[in-house]
Amino acid sequence: MRKEEEVLDALRKWAAENANIRGMVLTSSRVNDDAVLDLMSDYDVEIYVKDETPYERGDEWLEHFGPVLIRWPASPARGDDGGLFRLVIYEDGVRIDWGIKEAGHIRRFNGPSEPYRVLVDKDRLVEKPLQTSYAGFNITKPSKSAFDEVMHDFWWDITYVAKSLWRDEIYWAKYMYGGRHFKELEKVIEWYIGMGHAWSVNTNKHGRWFKRYLDRDTLGEIDATFAGADIEENWTALFNMTRLFRRLAVAVADGLDFDYPHETDRRITEYMDKIRRLDPDAEDFV
Repeated sequence: MRKEEEVLDALRKWAAENANIRGMVLTSSRVNDDAVLDLMSDYDVEIYVKDETPYERGDEWLEHFGPVLIRWPASPARGDDGGLFRLVIYEDGVRIDWGIKEAGHIRRFNGPSEPYRVLVDKDRLVEKPLQTSYAGFNITKPSKSAFDEVMHDFWWDITYVAKSLWRDEIYWAKYMYGGRHFKELEKVIEWYIGMGHAWSVNTNKHGRWFKRYLDRDTLGEIDATFAGADIEENWTALFNMTRLFRRLAVAVADGLDFDYPHETDRRITEYMDKIRRLDPDAEDFV
């Protein structure tokens, strides 16, 4: 696999020899002081060009950096920001997530931005060539309404998991469980960490850096919310998740002077426990 400086040198050389390319910026983990790089860390590269047509027309240009193992999506597409993007894994294991935008858009780095490193700026449009941290990605303190919404959604959505487990619909149960696990519970864990660190840290996407900020016991509680395909094992994980959610959410509520919905928690927990004890062929909810 090519080393980082080999990749960056190749990128700079290509840009220097291509008049259409006016700027090139490296973003994300490889310029983030908080990130820990490893063999699988990719390169997030934004290209700023006079004419997007060659990149919209096809992918021949990708081969300039070596044989392509796989790319996504199947053909050039535009993201939510309007720019083209190509995600590519090369045969030597290097992954580059390409973004292609009109040249003038490079000025966005003159305002609030994620960490970045300017590799090429032929027209000198970026005032500061390097920024390796950005507090805008830190966990933000929730408003009371945001906290209340997560509490309400969690205790409503979790009932679908209980019903699916009783019906022995493991695939649907897993789908619904994952939604709660990686949405409401994840949000509460973030708030718990943020509150304990003066709202001055970030945990990256979907809990990647939870291990940096949580004690061993809490990490063990998180591990206990995962399960395989066995129904009873999933029931155990479900109630483990509700206990963890409760403990952390109560701590956040107390710290921010919010009200935790204890009564809703109690009633829904009893409701799910009742479902768990129902016979598989029960015809009455007693």
